[in-house]
Amino acid sequence: MSLNIRYKLSLAFLLTTAITVGGMFVFFQWSFKHGFMTYIQSQELREVGDLVDELQEIYASEGSWQSIDGNSRRWQRLHRRVMSSHFEDMPPPHRPPPGTRGPRRPPEPPPEHAVGKSLNARLVLLNKEKRPLIGRYSGSENMVMQPLVVDGETVGYLAINPLPVLDDDLAVGFVKEQSRTFALISVATFILALAIAIPLAWQLVRPIRKLTEATSHLTSGNFKTRIDIEQRDELGQLSADFNRLAATLEANEHARNRWMADISHELRTPLAVLKGQIEAIQDGIRSATPENLRILHSKIQQLSRLIDDLYELSLSDAGALSYCKSDISLENILRSVIEDFEIPFDQKGIHLNSDLQLSEDKLVYADEARLNQLFSNLLTNSLRYTDSGGQLKVTARCEARTAIITFADSAPGVASADIPHLFERLYRADSSRSRETGGAGLGLSICQNIVTAHEGSISATPSTMGGLEISIFLPLSQRIKW
Repeated sequence: MSLNIRYKLSLAFLLTTAITVGGMFVFFQWSFKHGFMTYIQSQELREVGDLVDELQEIYASEGSWQSIDGNSRRWQRLHRRVMSSHFEDMPPPHRPPPGTRGPRRPPEPPPEHAVGKSLNARLVLLNKEKRPLIGRYSGSENMVMQPLVVDGETVGYLAINPLPVLDDDLAVGFVKEQSRTFALISVATFILALAIAIPLAWQLVRPIRKLTEATSHLTSGNFKTRIDIEQRDELGQLSADFNRLAATLEANEHARNRWMADISHELRTPLAVLKGQIEAIQDGIRSATPENLRILHSKIQQLSRLIDDLYELSLSDAGALSYCKSDISLENILRSVIEDFEIPFDQKGIHLNSDLQLSEDKLVYADEARLNQLFSNLLTNSLRYTDSGGQLKVTARCEARTAIITFADSAPGVASADIPHLFERLYRADSSRSRETGGAGLGLSICQNIVTAHEGSISATPSTMGGLEISIFLPLSQRIKW
């Protein structure tokens, strides 16, 4: 069965909590038992303080451990005497005043109390080299040792073997009670984590569910779908990216619809003229004179140019235009294209001026045929739309590692509102361009694709001469020798 992300997050939180709580429970159990055993051993050292004093006095008077070494009877008598004096020194039991009730103090333990017997069995006397003299020596690392000092010199050690298990009912009961407390705390912590994990998982999943629903609407074609951004984390950033994607798809959808409508309009106009002219000739209204045939031929050429531009633009959009790049001289190709257009500009009465501040060693890694097409399209636009008696100035210069080429012509100009749309497909500023003399509005779009394929950029601004200025920025080849 597949679980949704909400339950997966909840299970992840709970599993992490369970592992953490379980590990803390085991660690606390070990730490508590270890600390409790250390505490018991410290208490036992206090209980054998009189025995330490007695042993130090014996060594001070005899000068060695010879009388105790291996002498079990004396060792036991010494135990009993010291433990008896320890219990005799204990304060008397508290008795409540006559006529009152109070807690009864348990009878004072005899010298042979179970704890005392357990402690006696674990006592070991060691010499100063820590070699056992009397008692069972376990050699445990947890063994507690009390130095025996005589005249400032350590002469031996009184060691206590650690308890293998607790043998006192009160101590065992205390440890069990603490274990139950730790277990209850662990269970309560797990329940609290469960109460927090479920709403927290829901809170984390809520923006994801919104994204899922919005994506479903988007795939259904509802490009107006947007998500309210409530967070400033990664999910909020993802929602913002989704909104930008939806806005882009909506803009592309509008552009596609406008593109289809514009293409239909561009095709319908020359076809309608062709149809009307041919039907008039068929009906005998018009004769097949050279003038009428010229009109038909011009409309066919207009359709042919439109179809060629559409095909070329579709190739450039799909990246299917062939580019055979090499290091070429930008000045040579630009000067060659300008020379090809000098006669058409002279025939229309437009002064073509060039200022190419480039040297032959300024190379660009480009396709010569495509750059020729790029510059030819821009010169054709100026030739087509610039009024007779005007001028076109072509300049080229280098700044750092970038070549900047500008085409600035004279009136008529383009309205400021139309300039940002000049590189859109089929866009034409009708106030300055005639459908009869103008193209289909695809030339600048093709130019933009060519420049982009050469890792450059192209822009349009108003010209100081009253017309339009197109600027091209192309990167110079990295193999240029400066």
